[in-house]
Amino acid sequence: MTKVVKIVAIITALALATFVGVQLGTYFFERVESNAANDELAAIADSPFATEDEIYTLEELEARNKLTAYAQKLFGKAAPSRASISGNQTKSSLEKAQKRRINFPALKKRNSQIVAWISIPNMPVDYAVVKGNDNSYYLTHDALKKKSTSGAIFLDSKLKSDFTNADSIVYGHDMYDGSMFGSLIKYRNKPFRDKHQYIFVYTPYATKKYQVSSQFKTASSKLKPDNSKTKTLTLVTCVDSAGKTHYVVRAKLASSKKPGVK
Repeated sequence: MTKVVKIVAIITALALATFVGVQLGTYFFERVESNAANDELAAIADSPFATEDEIYTLEELEARNKLTAYAQKLFGKAAPSRASISGNQTKSSLEKAQKRRINFPALKKRNSQIVAWISIPNMPVDYAVVKGNDNSYYLTHDALKKKSTSGAIFLDSKLKSDFTNADSIVYGHDMYDGSMFGSLIKYRNKPFRDKHQYIFVYTPYATKKYQVSSQFKTASSKLKPDNSKTKTLTLVTCVDSAGKTHYVVRAKLASSKKPGVK
């Protein structure tokens, strides 16, 4: 190898290392911001209901502290690992989920397009559900409308915000660290499905409890809605980088009660 070729090879290697470093740094920073935003919304969701004159705000210092905490956890790692599952769904965890009340008035002050909250007890799924004017905006923006590769969990823009359609379709990215809908792929395993059967969707008007009924992969760009008589919740995430293959989890409505009613 000549001296010139060696120099070119070294420069190319350095350029590649710099590019990869910048990409990883950008990815980690966006994950930090996305996690901080989700934590902020979760704190608002479970906050006490305010009077009409009160406005919920997250102090700037608190937001900075959360951002710093996430940075300390994430930076310096080669790649995040998928989030672990915190045990199986139990009677007590399901009862707690059933009684939970979401502070929608406070959430809507942050983003009026927040229409629901989705939670799968004992899994890392606990997010605001937004509904945009189309099905593309929230692929690249979080639930606070900030640019984010993690996107947000969003309801199909053509559907009713109160989840009263025959089939309510909700989308979310398959994040490598298990956030968003990155943990849904675990439903391929039947023993896991049996121990994590229930999904809760909270709306301003009702707490809807769904029971997982099926899961499958599809390469179709147009997902066919479930046409059964029982109302259905369909969760959709991509499982390849090209976005051509989707993993789907379907669940049947088990109950719909007023918020906070056991």
